This record gives sequence, C-alpha cells and structure tokens, in this order.
Amino acid sequence: MYQIYMKTETSFDHKKLIGEFNDIDKAYEKIEAELAKDKDFKYVIEETTGSVDIYGELIVDTVEEN
Repeated sequence: MYQIYMKTETSFDHKKLIGEFNDIDKAYEKIEAELAKDKDFKYVIEETTGSVDIYGELIVDTVEEN
C-alpha cells in the first residue's frame, strides 16, 4: 500500500495524509493532479507492507520525497 502525505509547515505532525493507493501509478496520478493545482506542492510517498516492528509500529519505507 502506498500512502501520499502532503508536507505542511503549520501542523504538529508536519505531514497530512491525502491518499492511500494499492498501485504506485495511481499514487503518481494523484501527485500530478495536486501539482497541476499547486506548483509548490510538497509530498512524501511511503510504502507499507503490513509488517510491524518489535514495538508494534508499522514499518514504512519512503519511496519518494520532494
């Protein structure tokens, strides 16, 4: 599963979830649509496999970030 987060400067977490996709191509389509609306759109794409670490937290790999 791919998750797209919008980077923010004002929120506590500094990123806001804007979509979850099973296909990376669909994730890139969403990013292209957001970039068409706002050229300064900053994002992070993370991939999760459902695996968790010893603390029970989801293991996440960053695919792309701008």
